[in-house]
Amino acid sequence: MFPHRPLSGCAPVLLAALFALSLVVGIAPRVQSMPLYATRQGLTCATCHFDPQGGGARNDFGFQYEKNRHDLAPDVGKWADLVLANRLGDALYLGTSLRQQYTLVHDLGSPSSNDVSTFFPMQGAINITFAPHPNLTIMYDRDLNATRDAWGMIHGLPGGLYIKAGQFRVPFGLRVDDHTSALRAGFRDASVGSFGVNGFLPFDPRQVEGGLEVGVTPAIGFLASASITNGGPVFANQAQALTGKVSYFGSRFIAGASAYHNYVSTSRREDKRGSLYAGLNVIPALQLLAEAGLGQSDNGAGTLTDQRAIWGEANYRLSRAWLVRAKYDFNDLDHRVAGRAQERYTLETDYSPVPFANLKFSFRRIVPEDAPDQNQFLAQWLFYY
Repeated sequence: MFPHRPLSGCAPVLLAALFALSLVVGIAPRVQSMPLYATRQGLTCATCHFDPQGGGARNDFGFQYEKNRHDLAPDVGKWADLVLANRLGDALYLGTSLRQQYTLVHDLGSPSSNDVSTFFPMQGAINITFAPHPNLTIMYDRDLNATRDAWGMIHGLPGGLYIKAGQFRVPFGLRVDDHTSALRAGFRDASVGSFGVNGFLPFDPRQVEGGLEVGVTPAIGFLASASITNGGPVFANQAQALTGKVSYFGSRFIAGASAYHNYVSTSRREDKRGSLYAGLNVIPALQLLAEAGLGQSDNGAGTLTDQRAIWGEANYRLSRAWLVRAKYDFNDLDHRVAGRAQERYTLETDYSPVPFANLKFSFRRIVPEDAPDQNQFLAQWLFYY
């Protein structure tokens, strides 16, 4: 085993900063889209997406926002006169998302012959949304030979009530684009192709589960939701994975809390997770996002593990085409045992040279307590409509 090394100590500082930001958010006056865009524009996720939790198929407004390269103002230059829509007829919407990533992984101290250099097809999705009237949405998403989101939702009821049934992603925490984030599926073991299988969450945030979700918007900017899902394969357990979430979207900030509990009846395994998250629009070009979480798991035989995780990032928009990002991730897979913690430092840029295309270049340094450091170089290209 690699000798235990204490980490840098950034996690407690960022945790304190997150709670301070949450307090500021809580007393400031009001003035998923991805949290970055929601924070930047002061809009809820449902402003751009059919799903109140954000992500997935885009409505008319969300499509125009994407066409403008993530801006409310119309694009400039040769793209100013681009006239397109994702609506086919009166009620049908069509979207697509094609994503591939090149990954180079090097373990420090190891010969370069042990490096991993590979292309990874991440996404090849086509989504169809049927919205025959303002109170009903039916969504179907097919991605790389598998059905992903497939649900129907009755919405626009009194109090902003909505009811969603089908298969969907578990609505826990901030729905960020990076599933390897510290509070998602983790960032270790990249050298064997297993990004995101040993992180904070006891489930894979990329996958869908069958279930029922109910939410309300009791006041402008607020969203409260609760869901019950299978918590595993169909017919394998009693359906009793419960998730709750409360979010607030202000003109300069977002904030929220989420909780998750699952009891696997066949193995008696129990998982509990909770998180606080916040985002702040410092200036129009600079947005800060952070999330912190605690968890505990019981393997069914009385063995407990305590999870701790936090991440924070700063996003600076240089222009409509360029954005740079610095991010810090920390997770401890078992706070009861020394040597299970790990850090990740990320520098990356997003480049949108033309509408509906995005290139991401990323350098990530992994610093685990129980293994040599690791460098990861990633190049990702995304085409969407």
